[in-house]
Amino acid sequence: MGLHVAPNTAEQSPIIEFRNVEKSFGPIKVLDQLCFSVKPGEHLALIGPSGSGKTTILRMLMTLESVTAGDVIVNGVSLNHEYKSGKELPASEAHLRKMRSDFGMVFQHFNLFPHKTAIQNVTLAPVLTGLLSKAEAKERGLKLLKKVGLADKAGEYPSRLSGGQKQRVAIARALALQPKILLLDEITSALDPELVEEVLNVITDLRNETDMTMLLVTHEMGFAKDFADRVLFFERGKIVEEGPPGEIFQAPHHERTKSFLRKVIAAGHRV
Repeated sequence: MGLHVAPNTAEQSPIIEFRNVEKSFGPIKVLDQLCFSVKPGEHLALIGPSGSGKTTILRMLMTLESVTAGDVIVNGVSLNHEYKSGKELPASEAHLRKMRSDFGMVFQHFNLFPHKTAIQNVTLAPVLTGLLSKAEAKERGLKLLKKVGLADKAGEYPSRLSGGQKQRVAIARALALQPKILLLDEITSALDPELVEEVLNVITDLRNETDMTMLLVTHEMGFAKDFADRVLFFERGKIVEEGPPGEIFQAPHHERTKSFLRKVIAAGHRV
């Protein structure tokens, strides 16, 4: 996998930029003139109430949603447009596929293929995309399952795995394409409380051992505090407050951030 210590991001150009991005679903504006950037190797936590646009941001990066206005830039290249013969055109499927290759995403509800074993779920994408042969994909897949603590579950179908095990297979699957950027969308919210820690431990190891850029949407505030280099607090498609986790969680400036954190703590989430 090429494990490295995360680089110093202070002087580097952004790997992701949102430039005045708007997203509407019918009359409902989900993102409103959103601007922010992410440096290579940065670990970013996106927090805020449900419906504030956090998951939409990840889905845009995975090209599962398109912008209504504005632009998303990845590695200096527009995600939404391409240029041919000096003309700006909407992104073609080939362009989107190429841009998507930088990303891996772990979803809230696992999204594993129920008729395929753990190793088959992990190896499918590298083989279908032509990245690896079946033998190479299996070798990498077994290493990844070992990394997430499931070497002995390679031949099991999802129906025979716990929720935490399914989510760890989903993490291994996301890593199989060796993404530069890992997107994590509420990856513990569908799990029983006693299974949460086993999944978060895997993410902690990835954070500490790799140079991947990581964006985490979560309601696990204690984990966000430990995980993040920077925290963005969203409401109604806008960034209300951002800063290092110590500042956001211990001494937030904005009253809306304070109110949100009080409610989260009252609901039993540790900060």
